[in-house]
Amino acid sequence: MNQVPSLGSGVLVEFFEPAWGSPLVTAIIELEKLRVKELGGPVPPYIFFQLKDIFHIFESLGSARIEGNQTTLSEFVESVILSPSKDKSDDGLREIKNIEKAIAFIEANIDKNTIFNRALISQVHQILVEGLSPPPSGEGSRYSGVLRPVNVSISGSSHTPPDQIKVPEYFDALMDFVNDDAISQNHLLVTAIAHHRMAWIHPFDNGNGRLIRMFTYAMLIKQGFQVKSGRILNPTAIFCIDRDRYYEKLALADSGQKDKVLDWCLYVLDGLRQEIEKIDRLLDLSYMTANILIPVLEYALEREHITKREYLILLAVVKSPTMSIKSADLEDVIGNESSVQRSRIIKKLKDKKMLFALKGNGRVYTIGFANNYLLRGVMYVLERNGFIPASLNKKEDKKKPRSFFDKS
Repeated sequence: MNQVPSLGSGVLVEFFEPAWGSPLVTAIIELEKLRVKELGGPVPPYIFFQLKDIFHIFESLGSARIEGNQTTLSEFVESVILSPSKDKSDDGLREIKNIEKAIAFIEANIDKNTIFNRALISQVHQILVEGLSPPPSGEGSRYSGVLRPVNVSISGSSHTPPDQIKVPEYFDALMDFVNDDAISQNHLLVTAIAHHRMAWIHPFDNGNGRLIRMFTYAMLIKQGFQVKSGRILNPTAIFCIDRDRYYEKLALADSGQKDKVLDWCLYVLDGLRQEIEKIDRLLDLSYMTANILIPVLEYALEREHITKREYLILLAVVKSPTMSIKSADLEDVIGNESSVQRSRIIKKLKDKKMLFALKGNGRVYTIGFANNYLLRGVMYVLERNGFIPASLNKKEDKKKPRSFFDKS
């Protein structure tokens, strides 16, 4: 961005302000309507939040995969969700868990009064690279939480990050830019421009991509978007759907030309809009039932992960108005069994984590998805409906664009 004026309060008005009626302005207007959007709808929260949280966990894998993490979705499901006690010494799995920890840290510590500074950003970076092997072989850092004291190059990129001696100056200017009291309609432009600028600076020796996506998330929280309350969106998803397009848009914005920077902004903000629309679809009862829940059960039955009786019981749950069931309701599903037999059936489903009580030791139950029997179906259905990319279940052939120390 050498052709762009120094980042400051006047940049957006003087240089980057989009033309009225442009697709970017339309995207901003649509997103402004969602700034205070609250989650709600006919889908019971105990169903919605299960699917949404699984969806966002998968997206954390997507964020790691952008930079070349080779863990597949199937491996992640098996090692992290279904076998949480399993050894996590593998760098790929630890990297993904670190992303989840960083998101949790941001949600606990960022609000509208947050002032971004080196200390805060450094703490997020430390979380992201904790316990990982340093480069060039690993995804960690030789200088965890410290602005890089070395020059770096980016494999596969034409951009050469600024000399190490300039990094503190550029970084502090970026912090001033994002802390400036911009008018609200420019908040989203600030977010998109700051994401690119942080990538351009490349302030750490490694882990910059993960750090930048967490920084974007933190900025949205500060700006009042309802991303903390049940995490209505995960900005990492914008970039993990098509990694090549993400790098292409970043590279074009490196020129500093107004049209290319605004094209980058449109890419980011339109991605945010699409992410929120995905969550809205999960709140649509007819869509959720017909396109997500029933197909998950059919997938499990076809592959004999569940029995026909289990399928009929769980189908009765998802088709009921409250998506819940009591022991007495089983008569219509399994016939005139004794109360003792019905209790045994429910206990077996609870033991498999396919049913759980809505309240403590209560006797009203709903369906659970984070188990060996249904989760693979959730993974398949979310992929089929475009919530997560199919590439998450494939090993990548290409070399990741990782930062390397400049040996020159």
